[in-house]
Amino acid sequence: MRIFWSLLKHILYFLDILAYKKWNNQPFSNKPISNKEKYYELWNKASSKNNPEVNQYEKSTGYKIENDWINNLALRTQIVIKKSELNYAHGKILYSSLRKYIAKEQTNLENVVILETGTARGFSSLCMAKALNDSNISGSILTFDVLPHTKKIYWNCITDHLEGPITRQKLLKPWDYLVNKYIIFHQGYSSIELKKIGFQRINFAFLDGAHTYEDVFFEFNIIRKYQENGDIIVFDDYNEKLFPGIVKAVNEISDKYGYDKKIIKSFDDRSYVIAKKSS
Repeated sequence: MRIFWSLLKHILYFLDILAYKKWNNQPFSNKPISNKEKYYELWNKASSKNNPEVNQYEKSTGYKIENDWINNLALRTQIVIKKSELNYAHGKILYSSLRKYIAKEQTNLENVVILETGTARGFSSLCMAKALNDSNISGSILTFDVLPHTKKIYWNCITDHLEGPITRQKLLKPWDYLVNKYIIFHQGYSSIELKKIGFQRINFAFLDGAHTYEDVFFEFNIIRKYQENGDIIVFDDYNEKLFPGIVKAVNEISDKYGYDKKIIKSFDDRSYVIAKKSS
């Protein structure tokens, strides 16, 4: 029996290597996709965009992330070459929402537990980490993605020209003080890994991983068991045309599971939903 379990352990180890092989081996490109001037051009354009509804939402919460801080973070983690228009307003929404949540619940909170799916380059995690830090509260952000944290890859961002292939750990080096204090990076498919984690409570969540109805609902069903009234889930890419599965899942969550939803629209028909547990 001992030999059997030892053999099974080795088989699972190699299956894990195979499952993530394509993500660990230059998933974006094996060289810089464009020149650095293009990234700076895209950055200047994206940082100058006006988001009236997002601005109003920040004002309504009483909490606004510093423009210089979020723009500098976006240069390394959000400015990429892709077909759709660049928009990182979700970082502002996450920061303001989390600050407001903490301010409202602070007398009942000693520690804030945050779950994120879809880490990518770490932009959203860091916006939430800054919210925790600025609120002067302890907490942890457990973030999941198939992308590696300690493998050197080209990230399709400005650092490809400045530093070559690097790990996500090095990509986020300028914000080490927040990473080390709050963020735990986990490589894995949420459909497999979430069931392995033991939670007491999930105060706040951001779902931006797989965009199908089945995946969103799976992640929600894990989270809702550990949430209390007032706890929050933020959904990205609420767009009927591009991601009907997300819209269907979020609407069902709101209608059937006691979550009040607030929709915030951005300039590119991209919308975000803040869902607050109410029953």
